[in-house]
Amino acid sequence: MTQIHGTQLGSDDGSDDGAGGARAGGTATRPGSGAGPSGGGVSPALTVLYAGAEAPDPEELAAATGVPVVTSARQLSAVVSRHAAAVADGADPLVTVVPAGTGRDLTSVTQAAQALRWLVSHGQRACLAGSLANATYTVARLRHHLRQRPAGTDAVVFLARSVDPFADAELVRRVRLARQYSDDLEVELAFEGDGAWPVLDDILARLRTLGATSPVVVRADLGLTGEGEPLFRPRALQTAVATVAAETRHLAGHGDDGIDAGLLADHDQGFAHSHGDEDEVGGHTHPHSHGHSHSHGHGHSHGHSHGHSHGHSHPHGHSHAHPHDHDHGHDHDHSHAHDHSHNHDHDHSHDHAHPHVHDTTTGEN
Repeated sequence: MTQIHGTQLGSDDGSDDGAGGARAGGTATRPGSGAGPSGGGVSPALTVLYAGAEAPDPEELAAATGVPVVTSARQLSAVVSRHAAAVADGADPLVTVVPAGTGRDLTSVTQAAQALRWLVSHGQRACLAGSLANATYTVARLRHHLRQRPAGTDAVVFLARSVDPFADAELVRRVRLARQYSDDLEVELAFEGDGAWPVLDDILARLRTLGATSPVVVRADLGLTGEGEPLFRPRALQTAVATVAAETRHLAGHGDDGIDAGLLADHDQGFAHSHGDEDEVGGHTHPHSHGHSHSHGHGHSHGHSHGHSHGHSHPHGHSHAHPHDHDHGHDHDHSHAHDHSHNHDHDHSHDHAHPHVHDTTTGEN
């Protein structure tokens, strides 16, 4: 049996992919999740959470949201394939995959997209959402915890699972934004996991040295157990899952399954593609190919025009499908050696009827 967090699926080959830990009682369901039976077969509307480093407690996340949670491409493939075989004849077996994170762990988004691209190329039906919570919503929740701290608190430490140096640096930026106008409070950030820095014990020791006597620890990821108060309550997670899944299915119905965008999610994360020694004697550049097509169709119009021309020419022309609000007044200064030239004067008006800001009304105080 292939066990998925929050559900249990039979494997064709009888192997166990090591997911383990499925909660007793089998399938976790919620209205509209598609995880349970409906009429003569399984409901065609299935949502699955893909958990990476930002979701360190997949079992608890499945319990909190009521939808299956997978932690690997193999588990995801099993869910999509088994669901397609189980839905009623004539029903659309579309599976909506939502990366369980706050938009920092972009590598896991790309991994999910790679798995879905293979599945779709073999006749399966799937679409990929953006992250469960975006940066804007995450900063709002961080700020909420600073403002609603218990009386007598003289320091707040945000704690998150370390992803990589760049993703961790992004969290530093978010905490700085959340801390604005909280000058009367010591606010620190700590990480956990292999090679994490700084760690919680060191931060707490530093705060004691500074005279703090009543620090509070709050999660800055989707962790639900262990040290620290959760950043999101279960009701907020449920609302976010439902909202993001509905937006993603809407886009899929207009020809944008989100997979191409997901393949590029981590494209610009990390060190620049150049080594910085190209102007030196013996310096070198290396072209790199992506191995995937950059053609993301716009299933909707965006409300802005950008008349920028990039003086670089790459053979993989791409038009971006972003289901989120953005303002393109940017000059692309890529230093990677594609020798590419878009020369695109796009004057396309983006009219986002569905902003990808999951600042949902949860009723949380």
